[in-house]
Amino acid sequence: MHLTLLGEFDKFYFLRVLKRIQRVLPAPRDVHLYILDNQANCKTIIQRLPASEKIPFKNICKSDKVSFSYQHNKQHLVVLTITDANTYLLKDQQALIGLLLHELLHLEQMRKGTYKLLQQSYRKVFSLYTKLLNNLHQKHLMPVLDSIGQNALSLLKDLYTNGAVIKRGFSHELLHYYEREFSLKKVCPRPVFYDKLRREVHKDPKVLQVVFAFEFALLSMILPFKKYKERHAKSLLKYLAKCYNLNMKETLRKCGPFIDYYLDHYTKPTRDFQEKYFHLIFTKILELLT
Repeated sequence: MHLTLLGEFDKFYFLRVLKRIQRVLPAPRDVHLYILDNQANCKTIIQRLPASEKIPFKNICKSDKVSFSYQHNKQHLVVLTITDANTYLLKDQQALIGLLLHELLHLEQMRKGTYKLLQQSYRKVFSLYTKLLNNLHQKHLMPVLDSIGQNALSLLKDLYTNGAVIKRGFSHELLHYYEREFSLKKVCPRPVFYDKLRREVHKDPKVLQVVFAFEFALLSMILPFKKYKERHAKSLLKYLAKCYNLNMKETLRKCGPFIDYYLDHYTKPTRDFQEKYFHLIFTKILELLT
């Protein structure tokens, strides 16, 4: 793995962290890890990419993600931006290991072609529901359906990846990273909740995008621990409930069918699992939209 620091960082600190990671997860030599002190430094990375890859990479950089994995043709990158909100990563090796393993295992899933097959499953199921909306004369709801569907796609990627991190024996590091993230928030971002959700959705269907984006973000953290490390799941649920001042069971109730499906039936990524997962998601969305 190649390490490039774009900013004033302690190189030996990051080398020590990578050494600990590679004892358990040897990273291929063609992986490039970039540590940035400012998102604007993405420009330096873009300059080093082939012309065909500049625009796709630039679009990801604009998304304001603290960290992300990127693979295209022969490029295999992990990018981490250190901001005022996550400077703890410069001292907390355990949290940094949890985050980097999350990104490296995303990259591993990309290499294996898992996400390519996942996209195919998504497009197949989404096309069936777009035809259904057309038949119901509800074509205007397609952007909402696709937006929530894309979030569901990202959720499944995180479930695959976080599950792999936990099964590799790094549950403590991943849990520690999430706890550090929330411990620094004096007030967690308030979720959008409605006592009469269906009524509010009929007034403005985009409300549902906000609701599911929030709940999927929670599920990406909670479900892998619940499936593989029940004790850690209880700890995380308690932490999140305190942070958001909410009843987690009630919050996630509408996601029940696909929560149960993941916990009961997921063993490894397959077309059958993915297609059933998307059917459950889209069925619930249409139930609330129409």
